[in-house]
Amino acid sequence: MPWERPASVPIGQVWSRFKGRERDGKPAHMYQIRDMDESTRKICLDMMQETFIRDEPLCDILGINNDPISIATIRSNWEKYVSGNTSLACFTEVDGQPKDLVGFNIVLVKSKDDEEEDFDTVQGESWKKLLRTLITAEELYDVFEHYKVDKYLTSSGLTVLPEHRGQNIGAKLFEAREPLGKALGIEATATVFTATASQVLAAKCGYEVLAELDYAEMKKYGIDLTGCPTPSAKLMAYKFK
Repeated sequence: MPWERPASVPIGQVWSRFKGRERDGKPAHMYQIRDMDESTRKICLDMMQETFIRDEPLCDILGINNDPISIATIRSNWEKYVSGNTSLACFTEVDGQPKDLVGFNIVLVKSKDDEEEDFDTVQGESWKKLLRTLITAEELYDVFEHYKVDKYLTSSGLTVLPEHRGQNIGAKLFEAREPLGKALGIEATATVFTATASQVLAAKCGYEVLAELDYAEMKKYGIDLTGCPTPSAKLMAYKFK
């Protein structure tokens, strides 16, 4: 049975507040990270479709932006993920209230009894190659056994608006998984990070590398990632304190 957010943890909670940095003589913003609610989902997914697919190295090398079927499949997956009500959104904060959306992280719960992906039904050749790469990296190490858990938080992408980059928002979104997870009775988080920037950020946030997949290894599956600026995917994880 798919995991559902318990009614005892109502949607609309703020998980983190922090002060940004002064920039160009302008005062620092206050920020808050809260549950991504229904009113925010579409704008977040539009932003993901525009920026994440363009900037993420595997999406770029596989030409996903030129594959409308893959884009439609990815968008459909994201819509399913955010409907689980565990994704996080970061806003500027004024008088304790959220104002402008500046970043977000699509977060979902992975359970030990989740059904395996049926590759025969996956739509979009480029997406199928990317998915095969992610699953290959994920299967290199058993996160459930490592942390002795039956579920953990994982992620399907993080985006910060360009004008708010350099404010530590990515790290704060990573860190906000901990209070969210604890409230939901979840003890760990793990993600396959495909870009150097996110791998470095996760390491700074205390994530350990459980496994690494050299992209050259994917040639044996008929997937050529030659030219990708990041040489490998890393399965990185963190056990909440």
